[in-house]
Amino acid sequence: MARVCIITTVRDPGVCLESFIRYHLALGIAHIYIFFDDPEDPAIQVALQFSDVTAIPNDEALQVQQALGNVLYPKYGPHVGYEVMARQILNVETAIQLALDQGMDWILRIDGDELFYPGQTTAPNWFDRVSDDIFQVTFLNHEAAPEAFEIEDYFREVTLFKRNPAILDPGFYTQFQKISSKSQYFLAYQNGKSAARIYPSLLPNSVHSFDIPGDHTLVTSSPSILHYLNCGFQNYYKKYAQLGNFPDYWWRSKSNPIRVPFHLTSRDAYCSGDRTRMEALYQEFILYNNPEASQSLMENGILTRICYPSQLLSSLSTSPV
Repeated sequence: MARVCIITTVRDPGVCLESFIRYHLALGIAHIYIFFDDPEDPAIQVALQFSDVTAIPNDEALQVQQALGNVLYPKYGPHVGYEVMARQILNVETAIQLALDQGMDWILRIDGDELFYPGQTTAPNWFDRVSDDIFQVTFLNHEAAPEAFEIEDYFREVTLFKRNPAILDPGFYTQFQKISSKSQYFLAYQNGKSAARIYPSLLPNSVHSFDIPGDHTLVTSSPSILHYLNCGFQNYYKKYAQLGNFPDYWWRSKSNPIRVPFHLTSRDAYCSGDRTRMEALYQEFILYNNPEASQSLMENGILTRICYPSQLLSSLSTSPV
């Protein structure tokens, strides 16, 4: 059976971290490497309860190790102080070496607000069937459509999702706007997240993929990544409080403008100090609390109900693994 591991970098994940861990271990994930951006994060203690989880704080020891030993450090090291993506990419490189030492076959990089969703099968069963000439699989993502204003553990509470635009008919957007009265569909990325076969020289080339030629890459929407973006107003507010007044550009480079309008609008609303502006944005763009409209969007194949993660989590024991 394929030994599949997950690498993620988190900051103050709250109660959702335990669900993230339990769900993926129940899918047959062999190991999870969790890098804690805040080395004092209390959630580290949650991760330490699980024998198949390695908790790695972003402390001086890690920073020195990456500066001295990571192939990608000359490229990304200068940005680690202000760009989370730089830290994420270096953490993936570090996790690859840990996974090699532990005999892992595949490594999947996702964020702490995402789940790998293989349907009704297990992760090892699915990866066992991947053709030998495929070294990377990119899983398209579906984006959560929360139905409540306040949500605590979104992995347990959210079951409605916007299907990835790549698998919808070209005219879906007009239909979506007409039914939902919302002006934006996906509020973040839509190009998926990737897993790669592990070998000694494997490296990431972004937070979405690895440095593997396209003719050895499979892109699929089944399995998929479930992205629980901004689920619950408090989680949405906390996210932008952590990000603060970030620039209009990735990597602080004017050649890399941030082309995610809602991300910039949310930043500006938080930085204005007017909480009601953020509440209005949450209600207008994030919240799907009109049952009739949501039902119509589901009937038209734009939204979909995915209950399996919530049901699986409800069935699991709460004792440490």
